[in-house]
Amino acid sequence: MDPLLLAGLAAGLALIVLLLLLATRAKLASIEERLTDLSHAAASREADEGEGKESVEGLRKLVAMMAAGKSVDAEMVRENRLYRSAKPADIVAEMDAGRQASVLDVRSPQEWAGGHIAGALHIPVDDIQKRLHEVPRDGRKLFVICAGGGRSQAAATFLANRGYLNVHNVEGGMNSWKGPTVKG
Repeated sequence: MDPLLLAGLAAGLALIVLLLLLATRAKLASIEERLTDLSHAAASREADEGEGKESVEGLRKLVAMMAAGKSVDAEMVRENRLYRSAKPADIVAEMDAGRQASVLDVRSPQEWAGGHIAGALHIPVDDIQKRLHEVPRDGRKLFVICAGGGRSQAAATFLANRGYLNVHNVEGGMNSWKGPTVKG
């Protein structure tokens, strides 16, 4: 057989193998892209299912509050939260009206020592879980306060999820408090 013919056949065969490899590589890249898309879709579905379960559980608790005779406002339903928002002036209004209310201050001991609302219960936010038994469950409004509203929101969510029904997160916290304070 002619060496030139053999070289031509070998080159043609090499070209066919190269084309097959390139086609296989493109196909593998397409499959890899599809697998990535499916993986992202599955992760998104799992996140949606988790949010859905959490949302349903929150709604169940809101219905339980209504069944227990507690009022639920539209904002609570929209935001799927089990506590109400309050302003520092709401605490003053409760006290001025002679209604009993509890104030739970979740700030650090240093912040507490710098000034707090008279009669408030002090449990730093990091200690809420282990000192939960100290938080009153007597049906009075429970105003949860910190310096600015972030830690008290976390504590209010924690308490509401543990069955406390009359929880109010004080927005603006002690930074917005205009009433008297007690040092120490």
